[in-house]
Amino acid sequence: MLAQSSTWFTSFLSTFTESTAHSVSLFDALVMGGVATAGIMLCIVTKEVLLKGLHAALCIITFLLLLLNIPMAMFMLAIVFAIYHAYSFSFSASWLSKLVAGSICIYAIFLSGYLLSQWPISFAALGLFPIYFGLLYATRLDTQVKSQADLPKNKLFGNELGVPYRACLRQAYEEQRRLDPGPAILVVVFLEGIEQVNTHLGREFGDTLLAESANRIQQQLNNRDIFPIPNGNSVSRLAHLGGLHFAFVCRLGRFEYLHEQLIDDILLCIAKPFHVGSCTLEISARASYVNCDEELGQFDSLISCGYLALDKLPKQSICAYQQQMQISQVEQQVRLRELANIKISEELEIFFQPAFSQQGGKIAYLELLLRWPHPKLGLLNAESFIEDIRLAGLALPVARFVIERAAELAMALKMEGLQVPLNINIFGQEMLQQDFLSFMDHILLEHYLQAGEILLEFPAQVFLNIDQQTLSRIEQLRQLGVHIGIDRFGQTPIQLNQLSELQVDFIKLSAELTAQPQPEGALAIFKNLVAMQQQRGVTVICEGIESKAQLEFAKLLKCDAVQGHYLAQPMSSKGVMGWLHKWQSKDND
Repeated sequence: MLAQSSTWFTSFLSTFTESTAHSVSLFDALVMGGVATAGIMLCIVTKEVLLKGLHAALCIITFLLLLLNIPMAMFMLAIVFAIYHAYSFSFSASWLSKLVAGSICIYAIFLSGYLLSQWPISFAALGLFPIYFGLLYATRLDTQVKSQADLPKNKLFGNELGVPYRACLRQAYEEQRRLDPGPAILVVVFLEGIEQVNTHLGREFGDTLLAESANRIQQQLNNRDIFPIPNGNSVSRLAHLGGLHFAFVCRLGRFEYLHEQLIDDILLCIAKPFHVGSCTLEISARASYVNCDEELGQFDSLISCGYLALDKLPKQSICAYQQQMQISQVEQQVRLRELANIKISEELEIFFQPAFSQQGGKIAYLELLLRWPHPKLGLLNAESFIEDIRLAGLALPVARFVIERAAELAMALKMEGLQVPLNINIFGQEMLQQDFLSFMDHILLEHYLQAGEILLEFPAQVFLNIDQQTLSRIEQLRQLGVHIGIDRFGQTPIQLNQLSELQVDFIKLSAELTAQPQPEGALAIFKNLVAMQQQRGVTVICEGIESKAQLEFAKLLKCDAVQGHYLAQPMSSKGVMGWLHKWQSKDND
């Protein structure tokens, strides 16, 4: 047996030497080169080990067929063809199995020609090429299908709005930036008013409105300077980031202010009424834009910057991102971490600022002002950290701390023979819960406070779209003897019919209404507003008086009281009692 094997191996070597010694035909050389190239490519792109081995085996068999003209290789090739045909059914592309079957037919024809008519044996390898290149394409196609299947459903092409999602925009952005790294702007569009439609009319109306809004925005983006985004078999220029946010990217190579023009067009088209079913609905839009050179051009960071600009400038319809916003956000995060560990009663302080009656110049009330003696930033006004307190979930504990201090001071004032109401600026809607009402009832009873000795002023936005429950809670506070007011009236547009329903004791006109100079006719309008509220029994106070001109304007309005730094600076708790005694003695004189 060993002798026979040695004889066969010796004859194989001599045959291989003789066959390779003579020159290979050009046709055989081309076929071998093609088989080697395609086989190596398949081995590289194929991830499955068994399939890699099958490709390698096919290459070896083909080389035996072409170099040595071994007839046995013809039948080995048939076996490999059959394995390929069985394996082709595992691919998602059904046409691949038909291609392999057709290649087998081609192979069978050349095999028959070799057996019957002595055709060149190398012809049988021609059937390999359709299989090779079909497998290459099918492998690539399967990889794309699997990668799309791995994506969340809300990130696939062609969503119900007809525009691609964020993942598609990211891919288009990165590709376009590689091709053209020139100046570009990312624009984020936010739709306002659809949430209210969902609440009052139903989600179906809101979804229809969202789809029509996306269609209107797309119609404004017919410009070749906007990055194209693959969207199935078509191309879009707008992407849906999720929720009520959309985005697109435009180059600035030809038009430096193209993004501003596009934003103006989008805001105008969204402002036009929508006809949904039998309803005519109106919504609005806001937009932010970010230079694509910011944040090292990283797509996700740019989107975050667009969101940040919208959050930092909630009153502006067009918001330009600035690096200072990022710094401000970092500082806010630091403050939030500090507030999470703050000891409210020990680390926060109360300052006091008086308001004066227009007639007689008596003290109308003392307003309590919250201050934070920050170890690094110094004494911080409430406006610089009040939103942080709400985000940290400390609104109610801080409000209770301030009210308790007010109640203690009110008792101390009465013991000193001073009758001065104390005014407290309350955070917002969260103060109108039943727990807060119970707390106020307890404080008033514990400190023997009478009606009108404690004033609570709420931000004007609390009274927007006010419901019956809120009105009921406000009335309960008033029945306890707490006087209720509206702070910074004029900054938030409250409808006059809503204002007539509010049972409040006082309103504080925003400093913007008394700022100088005022447009022509403003004095008459504001005088009518003040007179109307006074006729309802509501006290009107002008706050934020910073100059003599503002004070004179407030006098012309005939407000009941005025307050501001021009009249008196805020005082610490240590100095306010002495100041009150001096004021009382002066008033008595």
